[in-house]
Amino acid sequence: MTDQERLSNLQSYAWTLELLGEALVQHDEMLECEHNPRLSFRNTAGIHQAIRIISRLASEQCGKVLQQSDTGTHPPTE
Repeated sequence: MTDQERLSNLQSYAWTLELLGEALVQHDEMLECEHNPRLSFRNTAGIHQAIRIISRLASEQCGKVLQQSDTGTHPPTE
């Protein structure tokens, strides 16, 4: 995978994290306004799990880009 592909993935991960964060904010606002929330605890837990997974993927890609810039070499593509 090239650096450009990794950076593109990181950008997609960041956008997805932003959308998931917004979903949590909307869920919290809905809970404050309604006594019968549409999103269940299970859905909220799923959003949190997705955020953790995407954050880990983003961290891995950042690490690979940083490693390449530190060593000045490019490891084999995956």
